[in-house]
Amino acid sequence: MPKISELLKKPMAQNFVALVLLQGINYLMPLLSFPFLFRVLGVEYWGLVSFGYIVIQYFVMLTDFGFNLSATKFISTHRDSPEDINRYLNSACICRFFLAVVSFLVLLLLTSFVETFRRESLFFISYFGIVVGNMLFPLWYFQGMERMKYITVFNIVAKSVSFIPFFIFIRKPQDYMLVPVFYSIGFILAGLISVYIIYFKEKRRWFIPSFREIRFVFVDSFTYFLSRLSLSMFTNVNTLVIGLVCGNTAVGYYSAAEKLYQAYNQLLIPFTGVLFPHIAKTQDVAFFKRMLRHIFPVNMVLLSGMLLCSSLLIGIIYGESALSGSLTVFRILMCGCFFSIPSMLLGYPFLAAMGHAHYTNWTVVAVSLIHITGLSLLFGMGYLSIHSVAALVVFSEVLLFTFRIGGVKKYRLI
Repeated sequence: MPKISELLKKPMAQNFVALVLLQGINYLMPLLSFPFLFRVLGVEYWGLVSFGYIVIQYFVMLTDFGFNLSATKFISTHRDSPEDINRYLNSACICRFFLAVVSFLVLLLLTSFVETFRRESLFFISYFGIVVGNMLFPLWYFQGMERMKYITVFNIVAKSVSFIPFFIFIRKPQDYMLVPVFYSIGFILAGLISVYIIYFKEKRRWFIPSFREIRFVFVDSFTYFLSRLSLSMFTNVNTLVIGLVCGNTAVGYYSAAEKLYQAYNQLLIPFTGVLFPHIAKTQDVAFFKRMLRHIFPVNMVLLSGMLLCSSLLIGIIYGESALSGSLTVFRILMCGCFFSIPSMLLGYPFLAAMGHAHYTNWTVVAVSLIHITGLSLLFGMGYLSIHSVAALVVFSEVLLFTFRIGGVKKYRLI
């Protein structure tokens, strides 16, 4: 059996460790700061902070435009061609810049003409630094090159800048305006560091590619963008709809439960981040099957334990005041993780990497349309609440898992 020191010399193992560290800080800091903000700001202002963060994630998604998948795949499969990588990198960066400009113009329109946004216009605009930092930070480049170790330490430092000030400067509900400011500072710092690594340490060359090359990367990412946008239709859109229909307090209770649900799903990100470029390059089905056999039973045991201890968990993290509004929502959402975890594994790290990205993307689109229809029916019939939305999320996760199992059987991959 190979020694641990020998295993850690392999690029895939090094990248996995780097991704675990990177995801660890992305996972731990929110898990510590969100309960703190919930207690200090109160459920209403916490709801506003969560609503603003969800709104800005749509602009982040627009500037990402699916590059986290399409660019990762392109770079991992063209790793031996520096010129191709350089052209794709610069083309993608230019696309993301123009998409960021479009995003900012849309945000200005919202804060000028929509009352919900106009009341807190400076608050929403302060969040836009997240979009700028995300535009500068091409995580997909490092994933495709399998060189995550170069940016992990810098990202940890930069993200810490976002969250640590929460505990120092936010002391009362009226300090809610500081939350988007600190978020923006941390993301922009991470983005600037990554630019330095790529163009100075990695020696990539900056130039403006041809329009044809820019158009190619845009079109190449479009279906991935649609898939990511569709995926948000039964994740981020729920908080958005609840905020617009039910108000900030309802958002506060729903978001408190949803953050834990999302945190659990994010545990898988180091695995999917490593698996996608590896499977895309090697087509190693046997390795993927071994991963499935280990992750599935662990997921079942962890979820069962969390559901049994859910009341204690919510009470410890958010305080007794959250139990009345968040506990049932949390229990409903966590049932969805029995399906979301295997669905995530079967999706982009496997089906898409094995050459069936189109099927993977459009199944997400189909489920999202069904989810939006469900939200519309709940609203039209007067049944839209934090509990009915949570139940609809679980239904959508089951449906997506069913489609992905069908894809694996259809293409005879396992």
